[in-house]
Amino acid sequence: MASGVDAVPYDVTYVWRYGNDAMPHDRQLPAHAKPKTSRMVHTFFRRYANADGRLVEKTVGTSLRVGYVSTLMPGASFVHLIRDGVDVAESSRRQWLAPAELGYLREKVRHFPLRLLASYGRRFVRWNVAQRLRGDDRVASWGPRYPGMDSDVVTERLLTVCARQWANSVTLALADFRDYQIPHVEVRYEDLVADPARVLRLVLEFSGLEPRDEDLRRGAATITGGHGSRSSLDEAELRLLDTEIGELQVELGYRRPLDEIRSPDA
Repeated sequence: MASGVDAVPYDVTYVWRYGNDAMPHDRQLPAHAKPKTSRMVHTFFRRYANADGRLVEKTVGTSLRVGYVSTLMPGASFVHLIRDGVDVAESSRRQWLAPAELGYLREKVRHFPLRLLASYGRRFVRWNVAQRLRGDDRVASWGPRYPGMDSDVVTERLLTVCARQWANSVTLALADFRDYQIPHVEVRYEDLVADPARVLRLVLEFSGLEPRDEDLRRGAATITGGHGSRSSLDEAELRLLDTEIGELQVELGYRRPLDEIRSPDA
């Protein structure tokens, strides 16, 4: 990886939730950071860190537990990536509906800590076997699990759940950065795609790493725009999204979904 930093190759929600795995959501607070959780987290991540102890970890549910992660990993550098909520909701819905990638799951299982098989592993197998028995090859759940999500999955449209995933992720992360005074750098996805080398330099400098031109060029070459299409959303779906996230969109400097109905080419 660029600048000699290694990365955790998979979403590792099960590591962050160790000791709190009975919680139905990912909103862990600093008070949930138990000593055994700290030992588990540090032991697991040590496997992936480089010689200087640095690594990149990007589990999506971390946006709901920033204060908790900061307590477990003092001195960590946080990069807060924000993207237009309409694009995120459309993309997330496709992730929910996509078939599970069995190759990815097999590789992830190879790295799964044996001590978690009795709890998290059993639930994971039960959820996925139940999906298969119903003839459903989609993922059982995808993305950050906000408080109340299990109920929403039953009673609300999937697009609503996706919008609330984005809204909770953004607002709770911002609240934790503010309330716990956690140093971080905020990056807009749109800026990253438009000028990746500049944004990568900013992130590396914030993290105390020396940006090398060769690494920036190599990293920038791997960054492309999202493959989604918000144009696939119909008027009813845009109105739904406006109800859910319209005001937050404006607060963050993005267009309200309703504005796309009124002036789609603006």
